[in-house]
Amino acid sequence: MLLNSITRGLCRFSAGAVLPASLLLSPLFFYSAQTQAQQVMAQPATAQPAIEPQTEAAGAQIAQPAAPRLAGELQSRQLHSKFGSVSVEALTQKNDDGSVNSRQFVLKAGPATAPTEKTISPAAGDALLLSKNPLFDAAFALSQQERQQNSVSEITDWGFNDQQALPCPCFETGAKWHYVWTRDLSYALDLGLGALDPVRAQTSLLFKTSVVRPELIARGIDNTEVALQDTGSGGSWPVSSDRVVWVLAASGLTAQDPTGASNQAAGEAWQQRWYTIARNTILQDRAYIFDARLGLYRGETSFLDWREQSYPSWTAKDTLFLAESFSLSTNVLHYVALSRAAEAAKTLEPARATELAQMAQALKQAINSWFWLPERGLYARYIGAAHNPMPVEQYDLLGLSLAITHGVASPLQAEQILQNYPLTQAGPPVIFPALPDVPIYHNRAIWPFVSAYQLRAARQQNQPQLFHKIAVSLYQGAVLNQSNMENLEWLSQKAHVEDGALSGPVVNSERQLWSVAAYSDLVIGQLFGAQLNAGSLTINPYIPADLARELDLGNSVHLQNLNLAGTILDLQLELPTQARRGQVYRLAQISLNGQPQVLTGNQQFSINLHDFSQQRNELVLKLQAMDAPVSRLTELRTTNNSGPLSNLSSSEKRKLLAPKEPQLSLSLSNKGIPTLQFDAAGETETRFTLYKNGVPVKLKPRQQDWTDTKAKTDYSQCYALTQSYKDTGLSSQPSRTLCTPGASVELVAGRGLTSADHDISDYLQQPVFKNWGAPEQQLNLNFTASHDGRHALRLQYFIDNGPINTGITAVVKRLHADCPQSGKQQATLVMPHLATALEAGWSSRADFNAKAGETCQISIADGFNMSYLQHFNLYTGGKGGRTGPLNQAVIHKALIQPLAD
Repeated sequence: MLLNSITRGLCRFSAGAVLPASLLLSPLFFYSAQTQAQQVMAQPATAQPAIEPQTEAAGAQIAQPAAPRLAGELQSRQLHSKFGSVSVEALTQKNDDGSVNSRQFVLKAGPATAPTEKTISPAAGDALLLSKNPLFDAAFALSQQERQQNSVSEITDWGFNDQQALPCPCFETGAKWHYVWTRDLSYALDLGLGALDPVRAQTSLLFKTSVVRPELIARGIDNTEVALQDTGSGGSWPVSSDRVVWVLAASGLTAQDPTGASNQAAGEAWQQRWYTIARNTILQDRAYIFDARLGLYRGETSFLDWREQSYPSWTAKDTLFLAESFSLSTNVLHYVALSRAAEAAKTLEPARATELAQMAQALKQAINSWFWLPERGLYARYIGAAHNPMPVEQYDLLGLSLAITHGVASPLQAEQILQNYPLTQAGPPVIFPALPDVPIYHNRAIWPFVSAYQLRAARQQNQPQLFHKIAVSLYQGAVLNQSNMENLEWLSQKAHVEDGALSGPVVNSERQLWSVAAYSDLVIGQLFGAQLNAGSLTINPYIPADLARELDLGNSVHLQNLNLAGTILDLQLELPTQARRGQVYRLAQISLNGQPQVLTGNQQFSINLHDFSQQRNELVLKLQAMDAPVSRLTELRTTNNSGPLSNLSSSEKRKLLAPKEPQLSLSLSNKGIPTLQFDAAGETETRFTLYKNGVPVKLKPRQQDWTDTKAKTDYSQCYALTQSYKDTGLSSQPSRTLCTPGASVELVAGRGLTSADHDISDYLQQPVFKNWGAPEQQLNLNFTASHDGRHALRLQYFIDNGPINTGITAVVKRLHADCPQSGKQQATLVMPHLATALEAGWSSRADFNAKAGETCQISIADGFNMSYLQHFNLYTGGKGGRTGPLNQAVIHKALIQPLAD
């Protein structure tokens, strides 16, 4: 990366000065003249383009205005890197006292012969960054301008309200996405946007909550107010289960009363509001998606919700695996939600505080027990279902970063993660390794908001080299693409790369809300270190000296007019004139409104907003260069950074891409002994890893099959296969999990499986309970166990509730098992959407314990899904919305199997 740090044309002017026509004719000057016509020009702004060429020879005279005098400075800067070129022209107008009156930027990117231009015009109330580098200042101004563009009065989406606008003073998601989504919003607010506009943040967060529909309450469904899981894989929650990210955002929000009442009182009211919703959401998730045996929460990886992009290819038409597996990022979010709720409960609901804190601590231990791979120094992105909880050696930057920043990872683990998770020269990919036959989107991509979380992790662990590289990636990604894009290709840093059938990113949007937040957080929250959480402001700047040199920030950097929850701050960083390579600039002294302050922590200063004595406050931060540890980074270097895989050598591909997932087949001998056959799916020089019930099997180096001679044939045994390259060690996604039947028992509709209020029907020439699952309906069966131990009940079903990739009508029911010796037990059954209404699917497994000879009375009753929430009366993109709640399927039979440990 080569930064051209030469600032050209520092042309100063004031009213009455003589300027060259080349400056007068610049687009920047025209725009400035139009906006400041009464102050700078005697003639109307509309007359500006009529300047004749001969005025250059004579010297253009600017008439003296009667208005206050302004002085201006025109700067330009170029950036040339291996990923492209961009330049900026920046016009700064100042008052006579030297204060900045306004700034304006024009970005020019691409080839010099035909550049694309973008004008950035900060509004009067926007925060302004003033450094030696006008291009860096422009990037920050761009983030603030795009935040304002995402601040809307109404929202629309194809799937809601018949595509008609809904009044909502909210944050919309981006240029292509004009709605509010729980996940995108919450991460963006957590990355700092909540502090910049807390009233809008609060409105947006409350839009993503709901009570139960009144007609269901009348039918016996308990009312509750919870955070929403948006439309998603297999019909949404609980296939996707990361809605608790709402708690991450809500608990950190500093409430501001727009009426001018006490912000402290507003904060207390907000805490009560968010805590109640968080507690209800936590309790509902605990009942439906928590696996007590593993101590983890089930569900899809947070944000990586396009399953073919990061899960095995066979999940494209089968989302059951997502519903039954356990992901790192989603479990970390549950830990955060439990921890934040426990802290709030100390004052709001003391009797529950200890319980929530114990849940959080137990979950933290379970995450480290199940996900941590000590030989890799990383957490697995997800592990398989409870009957085969194999760790998958694929890695997720968001989950890893959240584990670090929220203390799930120990300091030693955090150090290993940051050293072992790789970066390309363009920045950190969101998943690694990439998948070989999948287009660019989550796959082979950089997502700025995820980079921002890794940036936070690098800062927390005092890793300046890593921080430096991520910061430059965020900066260049924004200015080269002239917007805070949704995502970027991971080698080229481009918003789109042509690569045949693998071209992408397949979908991309300008001014994506969480990308805007990511860049804003880089400047406000990290470099200036101003972070506001629940009314407490912490100032803790962190600037690697090498980054300051590359960005050419100068010795004094100003952030003016920063409005945090109604308190306006003018921040000035004073950087040392000298520092050694590898050092970091940290806070040494601070003054508030001219008065020296005592630091309240190590290189930091904290203050509550209500302790500021005035609305506008000046903070001068004097920094010092401090030594930092030298860290080892894993960097993926390629000889070609243009993006297409065809430009890479085979050895480079084996360092970047996972092998294809292998295929596994299972056959049984006449005695029920299983034999597994392995197929490498065309890959060469790989080694197989076979998992049995979550535990790896010891195989010989070239083994292509395996017979499980020790299998207890009466118990269901489950197997899955991965393969890894022998040279690079990168591992594939897993094959489908295959299980032996064991001593299974089937109970068909009308024959062992009964319903007191539902008649038997015929569907595809099979007896079924058609459209079963109204709130009042139950299925019943009696089961006598032939073996001791854990048993799994599954339902075979058909469904026509919607497409497999979206909707809100995954069918969710509760199993109640009353076993005389083993006791009363409950478990969840999930029936996700299927690809067609003609195929039979299997529900998730509902586990219960029984002893041999024990007869259990089992009932299957109503559960809960997102269609039960009043909010989704707005949903018109599929079933379960305005047409009414829907939690029903066609049920054919139940299958009960004893499970191996």
